[in-house]
Amino acid sequence: MIRFVSSIIAMFFVAVLIWFVVSNTQTATLRLAIVAPDGLVQPMALWITLTAGVSFVLGFVLVWLQAGSRRSALRKTKRALTKAQDELERLRADMSDRETDIERLEEQIAAMRTIDQSAEEVQLQPLPAI
Repeated sequence: MIRFVSSIIAMFFVAVLIWFVVSNTQTATLRLAIVAPDGLVQPMALWITLTAGVSFVLGFVLVWLQAGSRRSALRKTKRALTKAQDELERLRADMSDRETDIERLEEQIAAMRTIDQSAEEVQLQPLPAI
């Protein structure tokens, strides 16, 4: 919704700029002491359009530079998320291996119980540490 409203406001300002450019067709002289001491005579519409274009480019560059820290933080977060997902997959595989070991040991206990031995008398081999 905010993006829609800001688009409407931007279109309004662009329309006002176009109206202003079209309304001011007389010539204007731009004097810069070093670059053009005699002055540059061009239609005012050209000067307004150039000023608006340069302002737009400068605004874009400033916003892009300010967003650099956010982009950097996003890249770091993505890397951390990828590492966490890899670790999760590794732990799930490890857990699956542990479950397989548990099932195998339960089968061994069941087989030993059928030999007329009580479960307390059976000595199991320890599992590796988790």
